[in-house]
Amino acid sequence: MGTWAKFPDGIEVEESVFKVLAKYAPSGTLDVFASDQHNSYLKLTSSYLKHIGESRKGTDEDVKEVCRRFAKSLGGIPTAALFNQLAFRSPGFRELLGKNVLLIGRLEDTNTIPVDDGRGQLAQLAIEPEECKDEVDGFKTLVKLNPDHKESWKKNLEWLQGVFERCKKLGKPLFNETLIFQLPGESKADMARRLPDDVVKMAEDFGPLGHFYKTQVPVLWVEEGDKITKICDAKVIRDAAEAMAKIVPRPMLLLSAAVDFEQYSSQYGIVADLFAGPMCGRAYFKESFTDPETKDWDSLQASFKRIALPRIRQIKKLAQVMSEAWWHKFSQMSDEAKSLIDLDAKTKVSSIKADYGY
Repeated sequence: MGTWAKFPDGIEVEESVFKVLAKYAPSGTLDVFASDQHNSYLKLTSSYLKHIGESRKGTDEDVKEVCRRFAKSLGGIPTAALFNQLAFRSPGFRELLGKNVLLIGRLEDTNTIPVDDGRGQLAQLAIEPEECKDEVDGFKTLVKLNPDHKESWKKNLEWLQGVFERCKKLGKPLFNETLIFQLPGESKADMARRLPDDVVKMAEDFGPLGHFYKTQVPVLWVEEGDKITKICDAKVIRDAAEAMAKIVPRPMLLLSAAVDFEQYSSQYGIVADLFAGPMCGRAYFKESFTDPETKDWDSLQASFKRIALPRIRQIKKLAQVMSEAWWHKFSQMSDEAKSLIDLDAKTKVSSIKADYGY
């Protein structure tokens, strides 16, 4: 497989990687619906079951049912979708999702290995990339980091480097995600106050270890029970994003990090021109599990469509108009590569036409 493109740090992009991205996102917009957080889905399905009056906890089968219903309900709107193996290995999943959506498979286990009384967390694989290479178009990994814990930082770097090398050999793009976690005894507000500096530290070391870098940005506020604490303003978010954009040699995707959609839409608007797209999940859909109109599986699916799809379209529109093309970080591209994409697509996005009376 020859080199079709190259990143500024010298990492080459082979024909198979470029072709899968060009196939699903020839116009440059790479918006990803993220639906892979297993522990979060267990909690959300448990809240749904309590809401409809069933006295049991959510199970793996419930998570699979939700993911399959959500995949079908997307209707091909997002360019790409991220699911874990419970979903993407279930029968007929690709047909449910649709043939025009790039399918990204989550590789890492939802449970990390805690070290040093929880001050560090080590990522581990739930499925080997070689085992599922024919079932997905790309791979995703997540490492949870504490920048002040050097031992786990180093081990996660080594782990991710190894996974990246394996993904390159398989000819599949890797979407590499980092996340700061809440330390033992730390409040959500105190964790959030670390973000402006720590997201940049993570980006510098972990940003190069994949074809895409999925990152969080500082938060405007955090909610703990009934208490809302303001953390920073738009300038702090912008400054952190600009710093990451300068040092990361890969296109960046913005995760939601469990914030509500009101905040995620604000964050994305602040940094849209520095990112290549969203990679968002719960912010789109979490209210659907306990919506008043949700009474069973079918109505949960209907609530998802009513609540999530307009939000997905809103953020996708921002990405189409404001965000960078997924190839914007390439230092060079072959003529063959350029022939598969529309280099001018970002200047030709049409808007909604209507007479608003003014």
